[in-house]
Amino acid sequence: MSERWEKRLPFYYGWVIFGITFFIYMFMYGLRYSVGIFFDPIRNEFGWSNAQTASGVTIFFWVYAVSAPLVGQLAKKIGVRKTVLIGGLLLGGGGILLSQIQTLWQLYLAWGVIAAMGAAALYIVPTMVLSKFFHKKRGSAVGWSSVGVSAGQALIIPQIAKLIPSWGWRPSMLFLGTLVICTTSLIGCLFLREDPEELGLYPDGADNPPNVLHDDALSEDWTPKKASSDWTFRIIAVSYFFSTGGIISMLTFVVPHMINIGISPIDASGAFGVIGVMSAVGSIIFGFFSDRFGRKRTIVVTTGLIALAFGVSTLIPANLTMLYAWAILYGLSYGGAPEQYAAIVTDYFGTTHNTTLFGLVTLAGGIGGGLFPLIGGWVVDQTGDYYLTLLVLGAGMAMASLLASSLKDPNGATLAP
Repeated sequence: MSERWEKRLPFYYGWVIFGITFFIYMFMYGLRYSVGIFFDPIRNEFGWSNAQTASGVTIFFWVYAVSAPLVGQLAKKIGVRKTVLIGGLLLGGGGILLSQIQTLWQLYLAWGVIAAMGAAALYIVPTMVLSKFFHKKRGSAVGWSSVGVSAGQALIIPQIAKLIPSWGWRPSMLFLGTLVICTTSLIGCLFLREDPEELGLYPDGADNPPNVLHDDALSEDWTPKKASSDWTFRIIAVSYFFSTGGIISMLTFVVPHMINIGISPIDASGAFGVIGVMSAVGSIIFGFFSDRFGRKRTIVVTTGLIALAFGVSTLIPANLTMLYAWAILYGLSYGGAPEQYAAIVTDYFGTTHNTTLFGLVTLAGGIGGGLFPLIGGWVVDQTGDYYLTLLVLGAGMAMASLLASSLKDPNGATLAP
């Protein structure tokens, strides 16, 4: 029997998986984050209110969260390649359907339901497959791959924004949806693999399997039912609940807050460009940090820095230099936080069920991401400004950091009391 071509490559196939994850992120988030630039032309064409149009994003987030655990189960049954194929078809197909809408319910169905289910598959599956291919370099691999998110923001969204005035929003969304199908589905089907063992390889490209036999936790079969009753898993999920809720809320409220204190809309929006660049830098820096000092410490530090950024945001005067200095702080910490939760789930509970388990953690994050902006918006309505909202949300991020700090070392530690 001839040797598989993946083993004959001059480099470890895990880096191919890394590249796949990077590009899937780039095209997936390129569509997911660009939908905001379509809302004004959609709203103008149909005369819908801001709340009616923005409800499509709320529905998207909730469906995304509920779909996440189901994605893991689907991948176990039909394989990761078919799951990513379906994810690409759903996300891109949702974009194509969005380009043809005529009524509000069609917006909610196309984007809020169909596209959301596809986005869940395109995030959960590549992320967890990548964590299987790396052990010692797991933090770096998952952290660096998230630079693809920044690449999508920097490369795809500006180009689509240029197309809309000349092509119109419908042809532009049709093109983007088709592009996502042709890239994510094709890349995933051709090159994604279940795990290194399928190829006769070991994580990190090592000559021997990783030395995890000393870890009593990883010797157990952590099924979703068993993990859900474990306190360590619950702590990770609740920490992610607060972390995702805080991150989504910051993206929701920071620009309106800056405008409210006297910074121009263009300058306030420009801070997002700084955040995008620095989040890519943060992904790289904290990827190294994670492999050197551990996922737990990385999450504690990054969520703690985000909590600090919330507090600092209430002290910024109407000064562009101070705004961009704050954006650097937030971007660095934001880039290092989210993907480390995927890595830490694998650290504590192994690779057998990690896709489903991270889907459950993502469900908790989705609940936080949908709930916190609603709470923050209510507080803004009561107070008339964003100061108390940002402080409350900062306290939530501090709770994410505090919970992560309570985790025990997975190496030989007892995970449940």
